[in-house]
Amino acid sequence: MARRYRQSKFWTYWVKVTAWPVIKPYTKPQVFLLNDKCSKRLPKPSILASNHFALADMPLYWEYFFTTNIRFLVAEVMFNKGSFMNWLLYKVGCLRVDRNHYDFSFIGDSLDCLDRGEVIGIFPSSRLPVGGVPFSFKPSVAIIAMHTNAPIVPIYTDGNYGFNKRSHVMIGEPINIDDLCPDKTLPDSKRARIITTELERIVYDLGDELNRRLGKNEPVVRPGKHDKQEK
Repeated sequence: MARRYRQSKFWTYWVKVTAWPVIKPYTKPQVFLLNDKCSKRLPKPSILASNHFALADMPLYWEYFFTTNIRFLVAEVMFNKGSFMNWLLYKVGCLRVDRNHYDFSFIGDSLDCLDRGEVIGIFPSSRLPVGGVPFSFKPSVAIIAMHTNAPIVPIYTDGNYGFNKRSHVMIGEPINIDDLCPDKTLPDSKRARIITTELERIVYDLGDELNRRLGKNEPVVRPGKHDKQEK
């Protein structure tokens, strides 16, 4: 198992400050709130749960919520891109998720962060779309939420990144998982599946509302059948 370095506030803000001149013009986010119960500030502690269209999704949220320390769950593939990248990701507070070896220590790491009043960021689809079709949400976010009182903040981004483009973001209202699945007598595995399904629907409904406000008539692309073929 990879050594877990402690996060450095210095390196976290150094990366944010030095990346800002590139990330800001590359993403140029226009942010919408679903209703008056939503906020452009993340509560602490909380779980940011978003769809995942591009690698720029994480830098987008880092820069937009600049003063908030978001501890993102990041797949092992990014940590394996060399010793410097591995070191830097730990220094900026990322939590490693090893999808290949079924290492679930990231759940305990996430709960520790939430217990300290921090914000963790999760892309529950766990990987980028294939052929433009996203993967279904995995239950990790539900499992983490079931062991804490921290709310889930659902967010949708259209991933429209580029120096000649502009991305759009819709922030939903914080969710208490008891509202997604009130029956606490259900087995944890079944309750997690219900919460995951409901959360996925809410996030992509935010996408439909975003399109409506942008004057687009087409619905957003939702998870497709290919995810049944991969874990």
